[in-house]
Amino acid sequence: MTTGIVGAGLAGIFAARRLQEFGEEVVVLEATAHLGGRTRGDRNNLRYGAVADLGASFLDRGQDRLLAFCLEHGIDLSPELRMFPKGPGSGYSGASILLGNLVLDGHKRDRGTREALAGEVQDALGSAPPTVTETLVAWAYRVGLSRPAARAYAMQAGFNPVHRGTLTSTWHAHPGDIGRLCWTLRDSTDTIASTAAEGLDIRLGQPVRVVSRTGRAYRIQTDVEDLVVDDVILTTSVIAARRIGFDPVLPAWKVEALLGTPMSQGGKIIAQYRDGASIWDAAGPSTLTDSPVSMFWLRRTGQDTVTAMGTMPDTGDGILEDHPAALAVLDRQIEAMSGFSPERIGGIVQNWTTDEFVGGVVSMGTGGVERRAALAAAVGGLHFAGEATGERWASAMEGAARSGERAADEILLKRRNRPVLNTSV
Repeated sequence: MTTGIVGAGLAGIFAARRLQEFGEEVVVLEATAHLGGRTRGDRNNLRYGAVADLGASFLDRGQDRLLAFCLEHGIDLSPELRMFPKGPGSGYSGASILLGNLVLDGHKRDRGTREALAGEVQDALGSAPPTVTETLVAWAYRVGLSRPAARAYAMQAGFNPVHRGTLTSTWHAHPGDIGRLCWTLRDSTDTIASTAAEGLDIRLGQPVRVVSRTGRAYRIQTDVEDLVVDDVILTTSVIAARRIGFDPVLPAWKVEALLGTPMSQGGKIIAQYRDGASIWDAAGPSTLTDSPVSMFWLRRTGQDTVTAMGTMPDTGDGILEDHPAALAVLDRQIEAMSGFSPERIGGIVQNWTTDEFVGGVVSMGTGGVERRAALAAAVGGLHFAGEATGERWASAMEGAARSGERAADEILLKRRNRPVLNTSV
């Protein structure tokens, strides 16, 4: 039996590993020249051996599948990081991140100001908790937060490189499970993809154009070759899936789920600076800002340098295509936190919005369980995986990997239950 997998991101790779482990013949078709989807590292444009994560960066506590994979395969992690402290009080909430480093209106905010902002938000969370259907901004308006508190609360949408506060559900922030306790990889997150891909038949540079039913099998057409397989797992981004021709056409409920999934867009702004110890002491490990670089975090690199990785939502102002301007925004946030003009010795801007086969990412939690279930549901021998379908850790590396294994298990269960024809008669 054979399975064709569309997309060599973490979902596709972990699906292929699971199937191959149980004896399935698997071919993975990837449109780009890269493994790992948005887990991609740049090893060429920074100095002193520094590596930049162009996309996903963190493994959080609770992402057990990938943490275990790293342990099993000797993939080195950084020491644990706490991107923001507990509080107010003894736990975490949507107010906790405001206790960390903040830059508002171009100025660093002192501890007293941060505690006041966090206290206002915490009081509102206690008296009028947000629902999962509310965006960060909508809830802030409903409960009447002051303008500074509302802006600071909505800024945490920047934890993902593609989100704006007007698009991000309060599900992400209340109580919030990203950044409390997390790890980065010593190298880059694409190390997970390259390690997991060992021994798999992965064919790069093969965008899938048409998937059609032919008898009891499926034909997958790329720009390079045609394959006939028993089952298909589609792990592409929602936007890329919308570009594939299906024959027969997908049922209306599946198309509606794909077309109705809210997408958000953005990129990463990465810069390496001298005087790394001073910058770390002032701005580490992370800082939230109300600038176009909505948040950034730091990684110590060689020769007393530090690499800052910032996230920038695409607001349509073109700044992600103006690399000097984008890097200058990050420079100004570093200056606001450190109190001196930083010397930048390297810079990278990755605009995921213009990537043909990414183009956008599902907003965290937006659409709820019902939409994710519709996106994940199989249609005959077409199975669906990817971050958009994740039951847990949606829009995260963990969610993608788990979704791939879930789709593989659907096929393996079908194989086990398929009746064996008696050919001896």
